[in-house]
This record gives sequence, structure tokens and C-alpha cells, in this order.
Amino acid sequence: MTISVSQPDSSDHTNAPFAEKIASARNSAGYTVEQLAITCGLTVQEITDLENGADSNPSHIQRVAAALQIPFSTIV
Repeated sequence: MTISVSQPDSSDHTNAPFAEKIASARNSAGYTVEQLAITCGLTVQEITDLENGADSNPSHIQRVAAALQIPFSTIV
């Protein structure tokens, strides 16, 4: 009998602690990605990249924090 164990896909996880905080805050505020993008003047792709940890631009994070009306320090 052979048992195969696969590793979880590492692309599903990020080392960017702000990523999950942004997604959680957006959901708590009741925003869709599209609505948040319009509110803070970023593109849908930029919001998605922030939530996936692929974008760590402090300016983008600050704009999202302002749009969600939460302190920047809460996210980072």
C-alpha cells in the first residue's frame, strides 16, 4: 500500500500580514473588491494583489486604510 501526501499549494498562503487584514476589513465594511477599488482610486487588480500579498506598496495600503476608515497602523 502506498500513501501519497501532497503539500498544500503555497500560492494560497502569503507572508504579508496585511493581506488578510485588508480582505477582512473590506468584507466587514461590506465592500466588494470593485467597490473598494472605486472608493480608494485603485484598480480591481491592485486590490486583488494587496489581498493576495502580491502588492506591498505602502501608498496603496494607506489608500485602502483611508477608504475603509481604519488606521494604517492597524493593517501593517
